[in-house]
Amino acid sequence: MSGAPFPAARVGGGLVFTSGLAAIDPDTLTVSARSFGEQVEAVLGQLDKVLADAGASRADVLALDCFLAERRWFSEWNAAFAAFFTTAAPARTTTVVTLPIDGLLIEIKAIALAPHQEERS
Repeated sequence: MSGAPFPAARVGGGLVFTSGLAAIDPDTLTVSARSFGEQVEAVLGQLDKVLADAGASRADVLALDCFLAERRWFSEWNAAFAAFFTTAAPARTTTVVTLPIDGLLIEIKAIALAPHQEERS
């Protein structure tokens, strides 16, 4: 979320740590996609972008935390997760929670390997 008062990700200790990624319009702080499938597509697309901006990719993701607004989305989330991580899937936790914006159905955050960077003097 470009307009948010926090970074989309931070790199440190050889890792990329993402902030929570959700289908939210950063200017209005309203939900930008209505269906669960559309929100999943939005957050996974954001994850790819945030990782690419840090020089990493989904193959570098070691752990992913998912927050669902309702348990009924769990099987659809499992299918989307499997389709997104087709090779080495990261460790994953899924928790059912009350999300901070009405209509928000999913939020994710990830930890990934950062690309090797030359030591700076």
